[in-house]
Amino acid sequence: MARDFGYVCETEFPARQIAEYLCRQHLDPIDPYRRKELIMNTKTITKELMDLLNQDRSPLCNTRPQIILDHSIQRHLTHFSLMTHGFGSPAIVAALTAIQNFLTESLKYLEKNYPSANNHLTVSQSLDIKSKDMEKK
Repeated sequence: MARDFGYVCETEFPARQIAEYLCRQHLDPIDPYRRKELIMNTKTITKELMDLLNQDRSPLCNTRPQIILDHSIQRHLTHFSLMTHGFGSPAIVAALTAIQNFLTESLKYLEKNYPSANNHLTVSQSLDIKSKDMEKK
């Protein structure tokens, strides 16, 4: 059931349509770069959470996979898994995948409608340059 939910979240969630709608509704025309930056930061944090949840090796049915996370976090994930009958982490990852798709589509929309000023660099390239400049200081 969790896999089906993940598949539906990935293939049927209207990420592009929602992204375009929200970008049109909430974009400050003076500073689209700020919205791009917020989206990139959100993508980073949600990816970190997805990566952690994907490393969850909670027992499921009769299986006891090899633990790869630190026990201090794995025990909490195992408790959550037991409370949700194994559906919790996969469901959250599925929902976060839908959110990641929405964020990616938002960036595509913004890059198409508000290209970066740095010689047509993508937002991620622009942020990398900005980050490197701040590291030098």
